[in-house]
Amino acid sequence: MRKITLFVLAATVATPALARDRYDAPPPRDDMRSTLRALSDPRAQAGVAMLLDQLTTAVLDTRVGPLADLAPDSDIRPNDTIGSVQARRDPAFRNKLRMGTFGAVAVAGRAAGDAAAMSDSIDTMAARLERIIDSYRR
Repeated sequence: MRKITLFVLAATVATPALARDRYDAPPPRDDMRSTLRALSDPRAQAGVAMLLDQLTTAVLDTRVGPLADLAPDSDIRPNDTIGSVQARRDPAFRNKLRMGTFGAVAVAGRAAGDAAAMSDSIDTMAARLERIIDSYRR
């Protein structure tokens, strides 16, 4: 279940990167920081989690019933969706998936906040190193 959530999250995050022209300039560092800080906001995390939940629901509503004839030993019924097959196996799976999604987004948000904090620290360190090197050049 977690693998599905993490895959959907990774695919959603990676899609804009794949759509970019490889020769585009990277986004300004300030834009990256503001994005990382936004992702650490619980309201933004809730929005991302709701979007992922909707995307997951759309995938789970995919009909797989027509494949029932191809797998006669399976528990797939003619009108089944991916979600209905999984619900028979684990009645609480949708709730587990939803909670896993919200949990994964929260972890990603904390990581984004940490990355934003670390980028400031790295900039401070780089400026300090530059001053030290410049003092030796004189």
